[in-house]
Amino acid sequence: MNISDHKVFVFDLGMVLVSLYRKECIENFRMLGIEDAAAMIGNCSQNGPFGALEYGLISVEKFCDELAKISSKDISGKDIIDAWNSMIGETPVDLLNMIYRLRHEYGKTVCMLSNVNQPHIDNVMENHFRQVAGRDIHDYFDALYLSHELHMKKPEPRIFEAVGQSIQDKFGFSGKDIIFFDDSQDNVNMAIKYGWDSIVIANTDETMKMLDEMLKSK
Repeated sequence: MNISDHKVFVFDLGMVLVSLYRKECIENFRMLGIEDAAAMIGNCSQNGPFGALEYGLISVEKFCDELAKISSKDISGKDIIDAWNSMIGETPVDLLNMIYRLRHEYGKTVCMLSNVNQPHIDNVMENHFRQVAGRDIHDYFDALYLSHELHMKKPEPRIFEAVGQSIQDKFGFSGKDIIFFDDSQDNVNMAIKYGWDSIVIANTDETMKMLDEMLKSK
C-alpha cells in the first residue's frame, strides 16, 4: 500500500495524534474516591458517565454531577475535569508540522475521526493545536468528525457510513480515496469493510515515522 496515493487522510486522535495516560487518569480518579474508574475508562471507548459524555448524551455539568454522586469523597467539578484531562498527554510539534504540510503543501484532504468528549477536545484544541503560533485545529483539518457531536462511536457501522457520505458530499471523494489511521484493530476492521485502506497505529511516534517516510518520498 502506497499511502501517498490517497486523497483523504483520516486520523484518530488518541494515541495517533495525542499520547494518552490511561493508568494515571484512573489513579487520579481513585484518589478522588471513584474506585471503579478502571471499569469505565477504556483504551478506545468509555462506559458509564464517561461513555454518555463521549456519545454527547449528557452535558459536562451532568457528567460531573454523576461522578460526584458515586465518589466516596466531597469533590468539585474542577477536580473531576482535572482528573479526566490528566489522560491527555502530548502532541509533538514535528507531527503537527507534518499534518500541516500534508494538507497545505501536498493538497491532501485531512480529517479527524475520534471517539472523544467535550473536555478532551477543548483541552487539545487549546493546548496542542495552538502550539505553533498563528495556527489552530482548523489549520490542520478540513473536517472534524467527533463522537460527542455525531452521537455515534467507532466501531459502529453507522459512523463510518455517515463520515464516508460526508466526505463524498463535501469533498467529492469515495472510500477508495481514504486512508484511515487508528489505534484500535476493531475500528480499522470496520473501516476496511467500508472500503477504506486502514492502518493500526500504536503511538504518535509511529504516525510521525509513517508520515515522514511518505513526505520524504514525494
